[in-house]
Amino acid sequence: MAKKLAGALILVLSLNTGALAATPSPVVAATPPQPTWRGLSTEQQTVLAPLAGEWDRMENYRRKKWLGIAQRYRTMKPEEQQRLQEKMRDWARLTPEQRLAAREKFKEFNQMSPQEKATVRQKWQEYNQLSEDDRRRAREPNPVPPANPGEQR
Repeated sequence: MAKKLAGALILVLSLNTGALAATPSPVVAATPPQPTWRGLSTEQQTVLAPLAGEWDRMENYRRKKWLGIAQRYRTMKPEEQQRLQEKMRDWARLTPEQRLAAREKFKEFNQMSPQEKATVRQKWQEYNQLSEDDRRRAREPNPVPPANPGEQR
């Protein structure tokens, strides 16, 4: 779960950088209605396929963000497209509670100082350099250190 949450956080961070960094207006009604899944073009449906099951329940401002991403998709490098597809699939698998937690982490991250953000990014890079076994151990709550052979219990 932590891996999926971390992946979702990365997706949220990547979605909210650059031209998409503007936070949505708290007035959802001000966002014009966005098309239903059936109203999307074939290209949009192909790009946004991981979100098909929830598209029609999604808030308008979120649909608008995803449509912007779909529009930029064809200009992305193949590896960027692949990463986006993987992150969309990870995001679609998260429960509403996990998504909320990822959004909260994103808000916390945005409120950090530049130095704190740099530290978090550095730790994330270090984490990604670990082997899968080491990552799994790092995700365990309260990992138990190996017993000292000379120690009595």
